[in-house]
Amino acid sequence: MSLIGHQTVLPNGELSLADLWPAEETKIVIAGLNPAPPSVAAGHYYQGRSGKQMLKRVATAMFNEKFLFGEHLDDALIAQGIGFTDLVKSPTVGEKDVAEKQILDSLPEFERKLAERNVRLVISIYRHAGLRLLGKKKLTRPGLQEELTSWGAQVFITPNPYGATELTRPVYEQLGHEVYGIQTDPVFKRVLPKNWVEFYEKVYLVAAYNSMSLDEIAMTMYDDEVKAALGPIPTPPWRLNR
Repeated sequence: MSLIGHQTVLPNGELSLADLWPAEETKIVIAGLNPAPPSVAAGHYYQGRSGKQMLKRVATAMFNEKFLFGEHLDDALIAQGIGFTDLVKSPTVGEKDVAEKQILDSLPEFERKLAERNVRLVISIYRHAGLRLLGKKKLTRPGLQEELTSWGAQVFITPNPYGATELTRPVYEQLGHEVYGIQTDPVFKRVLPKNWVEFYEKVYLVAAYNSMSLDEIAMTMYDDEVKAALGPIPTPPWRLNR
């Protein structure tokens, strides 16, 4: 059998999707209940209509769209340090087709591989993977959960895909802020820029993990401390190049 994309063959002979781990340290992982048949057929995660929509919302909450290049979002996100896995590796058409025994049998291995990599944030597409990691039966609210996993990771559970935009946007913004904090510095420490070059380098860095425009980011970072240290803000380089 010739495999395509990220396809793999399970011990029982079923075709599925392989776990995807970034080349560097895996701090953030996107996890689902199990692969859908369209995803397995394509060799890439979240290729069903609903899955594509959910992954796009998660991806654009974490990163500026200009960093999400290429045909498949899973490849683009792997390049940005995001891993992919599923609780159950056997594909089914719907969540109701996944037996409780499959979930219980798969949970220890699912938890082990995340804990061994010391994953700091698990992004649960829909609720199942996240709730199982936390030992919860029902979702009180989407977004970052108050409880931590057994090894101390945070869990983010995506909002209802059919929810109103004004209700889901703040939840996804919360995800963007959390990912930015994890990706840029594990222990945040305020370091004032020595000059405007350093200041704008930081703006460009933040832009990779933020949905705000460069102008908005710069004005957010240009607080009283920076103003006192560096003086009036000059014309930013992205405006000089226009």
